[in-house]
This record gives sequence, structure tokens and C-alpha cells, in this order.
Amino acid sequence: MKQILYRIKSLFLLVAIAGGISACADDKGNYNYHDIPEVKIEGIGSSIQALAYQNLSIPGQLDGLEADEDRYEYEWLAIRQFEAEDANDSASEVLATTKEFNDIISLRPGPYKLIYTVKDKHLNVFYQQQANLSVVTTTSEGWVLLCSENGNVRLDMISTVLGEEVHSKDMLADSDMPFKKGPLALIALSPENTEDMSSVQQVDPTSPFYLLTEEGTTRLHKDAFEWKEEYLMKYEMGDMNDAKPMHITSAGYYRMMVTPEGVFSSNYSMGAGALWESRLNYLRNDDNTKEYIQIAPYVGCNITNPMQFAPVFMFYDLDHKQFVYHPGGMYGGLTGDQTVGCLSMNDDEAGGNAFSFPMGYNYVYMENSGRNYSESAMMPGFFNNITFTILENNGIYHLYGITLDDYYMALMGMPAYTKTHYANLSNCTDITQAEHFAFSPLNDQMFYAVDGKVYRVNLDTSTPSSEFQFEVPGEITCLKFYLYRNAENARRSYDLIVGSDKGGTDGGELRVYEAVDNLAQITDYKEYHSGFGRIVDIIYKEPLTQE
Repeated sequence: MKQILYRIKSLFLLVAIAGGISACADDKGNYNYHDIPEVKIEGIGSSIQALAYQNLSIPGQLDGLEADEDRYEYEWLAIRQFEAEDANDSASEVLATTKEFNDIISLRPGPYKLIYTVKDKHLNVFYQQQANLSVVTTTSEGWVLLCSENGNVRLDMISTVLGEEVHSKDMLADSDMPFKKGPLALIALSPENTEDMSSVQQVDPTSPFYLLTEEGTTRLHKDAFEWKEEYLMKYEMGDMNDAKPMHITSAGYYRMMVTPEGVFSSNYSMGAGALWESRLNYLRNDDNTKEYIQIAPYVGCNITNPMQFAPVFMFYDLDHKQFVYHPGGMYGGLTGDQTVGCLSMNDDEAGGNAFSFPMGYNYVYMENSGRNYSESAMMPGFFNNITFTILENNGIYHLYGITLDDYYMALMGMPAYTKTHYANLSNCTDITQAEHFAFSPLNDQMFYAVDGKVYRVNLDTSTPSSEFQFEVPGEITCLKFYLYRNAENARRSYDLIVGSDKGGTDGGELRVYEAVDNLAQITDYKEYHSGFGRIVDIIYKEPLTQE
């Protein structure tokens, strides 16, 4: 029986082999080859700017399509290139499935990758073209001006949208924001947070702007400065106190805020919801009791070096009329003293010999200039900027320049702060009448304004003199340099920004001067805008960058 089965299997195998050979012999090579048509997508461009909630038309051109267009499918896909704000911010969204794009853009403002796909359904072949899509609004980028109109807050903006200048007036007029009297300042802290620590997140990235008024302070949304109840300062305070800060700044992971009640800090290494901690504006007496002191409305710190673990913050003590400092947010962990407040600054502890720390002088002005002076001893390759302070004594103005490093330096026997500049300003024309000062982030020079006149002081001698630069109609109400964050705007940080007021309704004017050359006199502005209220503060709103 086994032999019969074996013979049957062998016979079947021979037949199968013979059949295979016969099939191969009958193959005449009758294959049907097709050329795949090449479809070219042209005319879209590599960069597209679109106005949110407005119609966008993309004049694309397709070459190489077959006559039967039903064989093709089309897709316009937008891929988000920025952090999601909420669950509604999907990673990608199909905008259209038409051959040409002609539709309203309803995407959240920001950068996207736009991918246009043409599919040949018969051949299952895809053709694609990519472009950077920037969705903007009339408030995406431009000058933002905090104005006073009859003592009330008025927020204006000048922007260029799709090649046209747009003036958005009184953007908070219809807002339910409670604080609308006595505008003081508009502050933009860093909303970025990158892995390489090139910048440190200091606020909720959706609301990085602080609006300071005499009545109180609130944050504003990044897109169109919308206000929400949860933006009030009381939600950032551990005791729900509705603080009224006069100044807010940041260094490394730490924010510092000066209020009439005292100085408060916030450690953002604890997360974006970090609260402002208890007051630290006190000195330690010999018996270890706290002596609370009144602080001038400004905080000195290194604003250009993000790699700071225990940044030194400097204040001016109005009670004892002296420089004091807080030794970094990490001081408690470094020294074991969790209750340290402020410490007096002294010559023995400081580096440099530009001056001796004064006592008994009256506070006039303080500014973190952004001027790179020396590399950080703690973080080589990162620069310490100069904090300038103007004090008055016996009718004479004195200027002091100090760099502030990391308190780790003091623990290693090196100076945590260094005296860099001193100048007697008595030879500067009408400087005691000046209400506005600005220090260049590029050169050792100071600007100040008296009425409508602007003077420059080269800080290269101990007793410098002033040089008249230019005069504008009316009264100068704002004078400053603005430190831009985006690399493509870096050179603009050297531009001198001047806000002035001619009086009356919409009498505010904005002029921007190029102030790079240390020797040449500034005469002409390179940018001019008008029609504002009385200008109190000016910032530049930069757009989100494409990743």
C-alpha cells in the first residue's frame, strides 16, 4: 500500500513539473508597460502669509494632468508648527480638497507647514508641494503702545499686514478688564522654553504680556491682547492678594516684582503655574530679626544670560539709601539659610574698582541695559549685561554701572557682582531736568530727554559731557531701547525708540532712530507713526517663528 502511494505521489510530481515547464515555454513576454505621467506643481511659492478669518487664494498651476480629471484627488493639509494652546489645536487639519485653494483661513494664528497633494487614483501615485504658511492677524506683529487718554488705559498697535499698515486703536475699549486708570508699563516676559536653555519660560506662553496700572496688574493674551478673569495678579499670588506691581523682570528661572508692599519672587523651575512667594525686601539685624525696607521701583539683574541658577538681583534701599542685593533664588539651598532677604553691597565683596559704593544718595533711575560687558564666570560663553543706576547727591547726578553674575561665584570666592562704570554727570546739559533715560545695548552711551530734546552721553570718561542729538515736536514721554528675541531682529535692538506727545486727541507720535554709530550724531528717524494717545510705554510684538 505504501509503494502504491509513493508511485502516485511521484507521478503527480512529474506531471506538475512538466506543466510548469510547458507554462514557461508558452510565456511570450506579453507584458503591458505604462509611462507614469509627471505632474508638475508650480506657482505656490515657498512662503505664504494669510490673514486669519479672511479669504486666501493660492494661484497654483498644474502641468501634466490627463484629460480625465476625475482620476485625480486633491488635498491641502496644514501641519501646526507651534505648541498647542488647548485641545482644539489639532496637530494637522485638512483645509480643502479642491484643485485650487480659495477659502477662508480659520486656523489659529501662528506658523504652519502647508502640504498640497495631488493623487492619481488610476496609478496610485502622489505628487506634493510644500510651503511655509504663516497665519497672521492685525495684531500678530508690530509696535504696541500703552497710552494714557484722560488718565485711562488706551492700547494701540501699528502693524503691517499683507503689505498694508494697520492702526488698531484702543484695543481694550470693549474689554471687561477692571484696571483702566493710571497706565504704568507694558512688559513682555519670555514665553519660550527650549531644551537647550537658550531661553527660559517665564510666563504662561499664551499670555506673556503684563499690563501694569495704578489700580492693579493683569496679563493679556498673546494673539489679540484678550483679557480673562484668570489673568489677574491675585491668581498668581499665594494669598490671592491683588498686588499692584510697579516693575516686573526676570533672570534665569526667576521673576522678581516690586510692589508698594514689598518685593516678591517666583521660581519658574517649579512650572508655569509657579506662585509669587513671600516678601524678601528685608535686612537681617544683629539679633536675627527682620528689618523691612522700602525698595525703589526697579530690579537690577542679568537679563541676557539664560543660564543662571542663582541669579543676583539688585535693588536700591530707599530707607538707608544704599545698594542691596538678593543672592539668587537658589541661595537657601546653597547656604542652608532659607530666610535670607537682602544683603548690603560692599567694595570688599565686589569685583572691579570703578567706584566705591555710595551711601546716602537719592535714587533717580535704574535700567538693565542689555549691554554685554564680560563673560559670566559661572557660564563661559554667556555674557553679563550692565545694570546702570543714576543717583543724586547735592544736586549732582552720578552714574554707576554694575554687572550681576550668579551667586555660585561668591561661594567659590569670586565676585558675584562687579563695578564697571562710574560717571559724574554734572557737565551734561539740563540732565537734572530729564525724566527719561535709555542706555545702548551696543555701546557705552546713554541718552536722555528734556522736554522735546534728546542728548547723548559717551561714557568713556569719568566726567563726560552731553551732545545734542535731535528735537521732536511736543514733549517726549517715552525713551528706550527694546531687546528683540528673534535672531532676525537682533540688529533692531540698537534702534532708539522715542514716544512723544503734541497734546490734544491722538497727539502721540512714535519715531525710531538708528543709533549704532558711537560717534555720529543722530539726526533723522527711519520710522514714524502718529495718531496715538499720550504714550507711556512701547514694546514690539514679535511673531512666532517657524520651526
